[in-house]
Amino acid sequence: MENIKSKKIQNIKYNKDKIIVRIKDLFFYYTGVPVLEDINISVWQNDFLAIIGPNGGGKTTLLKLIVGLLKPSGGIIEVFGSSIEMGRRLIGYMPQNSTFDLEFPISVFDVVIMGRYKGTMVRYSKKDVKETINTLDTVGILKLKDRHIGELSGGQLQRVLIARALARNPKLLLLDEPTSNIDTEMLQSFYELLVKLNKRMAIVFITHDVGAISVYVKNVACLNRKLYYHGSKEGSLGKLAEAYKCPVEILAHGIPHRVLGRHGK
Repeated sequence: MENIKSKKIQNIKYNKDKIIVRIKDLFFYYTGVPVLEDINISVWQNDFLAIIGPNGGGKTTLLKLIVGLLKPSGGIIEVFGSSIEMGRRLIGYMPQNSTFDLEFPISVFDVVIMGRYKGTMVRYSKKDVKETINTLDTVGILKLKDRHIGELSGGQLQRVLIARALARNPKLLLLDEPTSNIDTEMLQSFYELLVKLNKRMAIVFITHDVGAISVYVKNVACLNRKLYYHGSKEGSLGKLAEAYKCPVEILAHGIPHRVLGRHGK
């Protein structure tokens, strides 16, 4: 059965006009409290989608629902025209908080190759090793492959975690606040990496870096329990106040990166 499912996934045909994630009438409740309400959104094959909104607005929950870590309370999620269980084989996911012991004796290469693990293998194949090397090279950290993870900077560690998400050659990359541990000086090169990756896969990422929207992304979703906007970046900034429930001011310092709001007393 496993082989049959794998062949079905491999035979999926891709084109830039194909919807790869379709979410319709989605609801999610946690202990009876609404977290997401009536969400309708599609992700396209060549999309570069930023999800923005206030903390607690349901952004991380939405990614977890797409990858199958949570189950919807209502509504439909289709991934690559199939169920989440089938489609998530083509998804790379980097969670917001990847917690592991930085003192654990493991190298950059060992962390990344774990992304190739399929749950049944006894040891990694030559193909796994080759794909891991290629992925490390793609994200620009091949020279660090033998370094202990505890010796990395925040930006280098983020690239390692993205490399792990890329190790299976996904068609969709989900990133939850990937720039949270990256110095301002490294932001531009990091976004340029995402633009490079977007040439061969769709990217959906959660961010509070609103300035990146005007430079790098193609589409934006403003989410605060409900979806206030989903469309091109040109129309997104005018909808931020509605999503954040307060006036919004964009501040720029080289690359704009903060959202400030003046709430009423």
